[in-house]
Order: sequence, then structure tokens, then C-alpha cells
Amino acid sequence: MRPSGDRRTRQRGFTMVEVMITVLILAVGMLAIAGLQLTAKRSGHQAWQRSLAILLADNMVERIRANPAAAEDYHTGLGDGALGGGSIDEEPAADCAAAECSAQEMAEWDLWNWERRLDGAAIQDADDNDAGGLIKPHGCIVFEEAGAAAPNTGRLRVVVSWEALTETSDAVPEGEAACGAAAAGTLASRRQVVVNTYVIDEGS
Repeated sequence: MRPSGDRRTRQRGFTMVEVMITVLILAVGMLAIAGLQLTAKRSGHQAWQRSLAILLADNMVERIRANPAAAEDYHTGLGDGALGGGSIDEEPAADCAAAECSAQEMAEWDLWNWERRLDGAAIQDADDNDAGGLIKPHGCIVFEEAGAAAPNTGRLRVVVSWEALTETSDAVPEGEAACGAAAAGTLASRRQVVVNTYVIDEGS
């Protein structure tokens, strides 16, 4: 026979301490996931910016190659001569997208149009505000003529620089010329793309 008497049923469940530990573990896990998402988003944005900078630099190279007779007119130099931030405040008188222009007029129009692309002005939101550009971008064009016997033929260097979301080290080592007003080695967030090529004016 089974002994008679009070039978106590053992209740099973979670104690408050167990619940709190579970919530803490979930919270830590969610924070870790959020951190990974932020890092991935930041890395993706920086990769997109570098791709955009490469496209911009290549775009200017092709513009100059299509108009070699005015290669010297594209030269901006480095330092304070950099394009970006609305450095060209007036639209050229000649609209080379709608009418024929001289080589010099085309160079002027190309520089103005390229700076607008550099600043992201070619992409606008619903309120007509500039959007989609690089962070504090600068663009520099350095043309070195081969010699008087070959005008508008020589080495071409196109630089696009911008500021990244994180600081590591300046993309321009100390002692070198930088594209923009900030001296080399002083801007840890600076990134840049440099395209070196050669331009030949076969008509000269």
C-alpha cells in the first residue's frame, strides 16, 4: 500500500534570478549584433565612397583625354587650388552640353561639372538639397607638360580626397603635397584615390 498523507507536488518553473540572467544574456547578444551591424554598415559606406572616388577620378581622366588640346587648362595644382566645397561658384557662360565649345570653354565647363559631381550636387533629394557626395571632398588635377615641342602632352595626375568615418592615419604621408588645405600628416581621417596616366595631344 502507498502511504497516505499529504502529497506535495513539486512545482517546476523559472526563478526570478534565472529570468534576469536570461534577459541579461539576450541583451548582451543583441548589443553585440547591433555593434556588428554598425561596423558592417560603416565598412560598406567607406567601400562605396572609395568606389565613388575612383569613378570620379577616372571620369576626369576621360574628360581630359577627350579634350587634350586644353590639357593645361585643367591643371589646378595641389593644396589650396583643390576643387570641392563650391570652389567654382559661377556656372560657365558656355553650356557645352547643349552647344559646341572651344577646347578652353570645354575645359572650364568640365571643371565646373566635375566639381558638382564631386560635391554630390548631381544627386538631389526631394527638397532639392545636395545628397550622395563624399565627406568634405577635394579634387586636384596636376598636368606636367612633356616639353615645349609637345604642348598639351605630358603626365597627368588626378587626386580625389575625402574624410572617412573613422580615424586611422593620414593617407598623405608627412612631407608630401596634399590635395586640399589641410597639411599632409595632420588629418587622420583623410582618404584619397590617385590616378596617374599620360595624355597625348596628337593634334599639336
